[in-house]
This record gives sequence, C-alpha cells and structure tokens, in this order.
Amino acid sequence: MGCTSTANHRSHGLLDHLAIGMAAVCAVHCLLTPILVMALPIIATSFFLHEDFHLWMLLLVFPTTGFAIFMGCRRHKDKWVASMSAIGLSILIAALVHERMHYAAHCESCARDLSEEPIPMHAGAWLSTMGGLFLAGAHVRNFRLCRKSRCNHG
Repeated sequence: MGCTSTANHRSHGLLDHLAIGMAAVCAVHCLLTPILVMALPIIATSFFLHEDFHLWMLLLVFPTTGFAIFMGCRRHKDKWVASMSAIGLSILIAALVHERMHYAAHCESCARDLSEEPIPMHAGAWLSTMGGLFLAGAHVRNFRLCRKSRCNHG
C-alpha cells in the first residue's frame, strides 16, 4: 500500500499526528491543570476536571493508536513501534484503574493544592505521564518509518 499520489502524501500520518496531539493534551492536563485552576478558577468547571476525563481520553487514544500502529507496522514491520505502543496503552490502562481505585469521586490528582504538593507524587500522574511518553514515542517512530517507507495510513 505505498502512496504515490500527491493527495495521499498530504494526508500521510494524520492519525499519528492526531495521537501525538492527544498526548500533548494529556501532558497539559497532567502537568498544567493545577496551575490553570489556580490562575483561572473557571477551569475547575470544565471537562479537564471531570471525573471521566481520563476514560474519555483513553477511549479516543485506543482506536487511534490501534489503527495507526497496525497500519504502519503492517508496512514497515517495526517491532519497537508495536512494543512501545502496547506498553504505553498498558500503562495508561493501569493508571486509569489506579485512579478509579483511589480517586473514585473526582479527578483529585488534577485539582490538588499546589502549595501542599507542587510536584505530583501519586502513582496515577506518573503512570499517565509514562504511558503518554511511550505512546508519543511510538507514534513519532511510526510516523518517521512510514514516511521513510512511503506508506499511507492517515
């Protein structure tokens, strides 16, 4: 399934770009939400602090990652891309399970008081960050390998 037309080449890697963008949204959510809540309290009423935010993100990330990685790996057959994405998705699922077990009512980890805990020390934030980094790395590698092998799964 090589791409030879200009129209196909323009849409190359759309899913990888979308997935990298979702990883950036996750990073902003995990790292900047406490600061944004202090600076702009109205954000506390937004979807960023909804108890199901992580579930919604995972429901978006799973099919996007699955399709982009499957289509890319089918062409370039890179085991690192498949492994990194499987590890990243597994870590994100573990983070969601951990959050549901320890913070059932609200995204407490996201709305924490920065004066008490400036750096998140709970496992959920670190797990989510690690999982996101694995996924972002997998998508960047997938995008580069697809560009190199001229496949299009976008």
